[in-house]
Amino acid sequence: MKKFLKWTAIVLLVLVVAPLAVVIAMNAFDEALTPQAASYGEPRAPAVPATENGYYAVIALGAPEGADGTLYARAWVDEARAAASANRPEKHPEVKRAKRPVTCDAAQTSCLAVARAGPDEVKAQLDAYQEDLARYEALIAYKRYEEVLDYPLRLTTPLPNYGALAAAHRAYVLRAALAAERGNVEGAIAAIERDLAFQRAMLTGARTLLGKLVSRANYWRDLAFISDLVHARAADVRPHLSRLREMLNPPDVAAAGMSAVVESEFAYRKSLLRNPHADGGAASMGLGKVEDVVTRVLYKPNATLNDEVRFLAALTAALNLPPNQGSEALTRLVRPEVEMTAWNYVDNPVGNILRRVAMPDFAGDAYGHLRLHDAHAYTRLVALQVELLAANVEADRVGAFVSASDTRFHDPYTGKPMVWDAASKQLSFQAQSRTTQQRKLFNTDKGRVFVQL
Repeated sequence: MKKFLKWTAIVLLVLVVAPLAVVIAMNAFDEALTPQAASYGEPRAPAVPATENGYYAVIALGAPEGADGTLYARAWVDEARAAASANRPEKHPEVKRAKRPVTCDAAQTSCLAVARAGPDEVKAQLDAYQEDLARYEALIAYKRYEEVLDYPLRLTTPLPNYGALAAAHRAYVLRAALAAERGNVEGAIAAIERDLAFQRAMLTGARTLLGKLVSRANYWRDLAFISDLVHARAADVRPHLSRLREMLNPPDVAAAGMSAVVESEFAYRKSLLRNPHADGGAASMGLGKVEDVVTRVLYKPNATLNDEVRFLAALTAALNLPPNQGSEALTRLVRPEVEMTAWNYVDNPVGNILRRVAMPDFAGDAYGHLRLHDAHAYTRLVALQVELLAANVEADRVGAFVSASDTRFHDPYTGKPMVWDAASKQLSFQAQSRTTQQRKLFNTDKGRVFVQL
């Protein structure tokens, strides 16, 4: 019996204790933090001065009724900075706003038809948005935009009230539809012209994923309205075609870079990767004492940060590729990165697992880049619709015109001309984002985004 216990102890020592001791010893020595990892995701001062930055006007849209939106926005940012510096929850004043009616969404239906069918009802809805529309007009007067992130970002860091921004934008486009139905097509086009200019600035200056996607949704709504207006009021639009062509030129502005977004999203979790135990991190993740000890002895924070930043640099380069190249590059990059090798379970196992658990679906639609590419394609499609009207192309010549169109009007996914269906008189492209495919958007059908001629 003693011999059996002796050999059992030896086997356990050889098979379990010794390897575990080696693994613990390997993970006891971390690598040096690279300069890139040290600086990546750290707060930096905005390049746009506060007096020129539309970000404050976005925050002002969520201010209490009757309040000074500018003062509210500055106080909001000051509190965000102070709370982050003190590592405490933000304490913003409670905002009470009267409930607004839900207005027509030009991204989902024809607001021209809604305004035509019930102009008095639309007018009453817009009356409820008078203050919001005044604040929105002030917002789109800004030529520059940058989200202010000059303080440490935390998982609990709140964002501006983007819901108020989206509601105000719906009302703004509906007001343009009502103006067009009342005969002021020029005024409607001028309104969307101002808005498109701002959305381009916001798409470029947004540093968080949510900020960029909110702007993309507003941009899409503008495009849907333009397409509806060109189709429904072609004769009234003709005198303004040169203006519309200029508004949609160049048609690739929606394909804004993702570099700042990737860095900002990393900033939210950098402190967790630096130290999972900070601020009760292990306890807040539901880890028991054993798991807590494991994360302490089998985790290399510097190695984790270095690996993540190297991966994100390659990811950013792939995200910024043209859409017909980026998807394949992302798949090649993400697949081996997600799969754990045997060595990953030995060298810094906790760090390798933690990085993968928090990794979004970069190769799919969860990260939003495909929605931006769809907006890029939609811009080209609507620009082509305007070109067809400007050239006064007859129905039997549309196919030939589209086939011979400039490459800047082609489907960015295929690199080929947009698809023309003579039977339905529709020009279209196949959306790649699941969100675009699944949402009930205006002029979409089974993932196909089209304009009606």
